Amino acid sequence: MVDTIELEDRIEKCEKILASDGSSQIFAALADAYRKKGDIRKAREVCLQGLKLHPGYSSARVVMAKIHMSDGNYTAAKAELEKAIESSGRSRAIDILEAEIFIRLGKITEAGTILERLYSSDPEDELVLNLMSMIGGERSPSKNGIKGEDGPAGRKRSYSLSDIVSLLKIMPRVMGVVVVTEEGLVLEGRFDGFISREEIGALSKSIFDMALAGGNKINLGPAREILIETQSSKLWIFNKDKFILTIFARDDVSMGSLKLKIEDLLSKADASIGVE
Repeated sequence: MVDTIELEDRIEKCEKILASDGSSQIFAALADAYRKKGDIRKAREVCLQGLKLHPGYSSARVVMAKIHMSDGNYTAAKAELEKAIESSGRSRAIDILEAEIFIRLGKITEAGTILERLYSSDPEDELVLNLMSMIGGERSPSKNGIKGEDGPAGRKRSYSLSDIVSLLKIMPRVMGVVVVTEEGLVLEGRFDGFISREEIGALSKSIFDMALAGGNKINLGPAREILIETQSSKLWIFNKDKFILTIFARDDVSMGSLKLKIEDLLSKADASIGVE
């Protein structure tokens, strides 16, 4: 996991190199480190300055595309990616980024074509699986490839609690997802190996109970969402009435994308889950 301390160290090293050699291509790595840190303004400044000297440096074009994506300017991101492809051709990383840009632009057919090809070469690629889930698709056991969320006779696909947890877990920078009952029982959980779902489940239930008790004392009402941010991670707790959904993620997770994905999946939850 790339934490804040590691990013600061990377930025310091890159800046020293750039200070001693203003024409160094290290500017792309520096800009990307600022982007990951969340300083988009500085990332853009560094990248644009470097591209004046190295307009054909494809890695910098990719970084610039990601910077535009951070701003929600997906048309500009696509233009930068095309310049990268023109300079050095395609790569798997570029194809994945292009598929995500197509999704953001609402070009689902184009994204699906790329993702199907990527899936065929590596069915275990979590980035590809995540993007497939974003367009409401799944891998068909038949030769038809990606299929939509509509089932037979136009019936909408519904998701079980296990489906929802699995799809959230493969979101970028999400390290774990757990669902806990009002009594503190862990229903579902997917976590990276360094921490157990029981530990996070107990922690989130304890935090939720304290917030609920404190809110009641001053008539705030029941908490709907609780966000705890540390130097290297975020703990996001959602009160869904029937259960508590907790997301454990890196500090540089895209909160907006994650929130949209949560809302989308819960809106398609199986009726037996009882989401309110």
